[in-house]
Amino acid sequence: MQKFVGTARLEHGADVALFVTTCRTFTKAALGLALRQDIVALHRDLLGFWVKGAHLETLIPLNGSGGGSKRRPFA
Repeated sequence: MQKFVGTARLEHGADVALFVTTCRTFTKAALGLALRQDIVALHRDLLGFWVKGAHLETLIPLNGSGGGSKRRPFA
């Protein structure tokens, strides 16, 4: 996460920085860093919703919250 934060905007010019992981949760430190640096952190369950057609805008408020499969599915 630290390397990503350091390069996403400055080096690559990202308007929206989106960190996607295939793990179920982020560490507390990684999630804290993402939130402080305005990085969208999506874990694998939210990635699954995105792949199935959920609009990214509906997932951003869940930014790494780690709710996993307990969350209601998105249309």
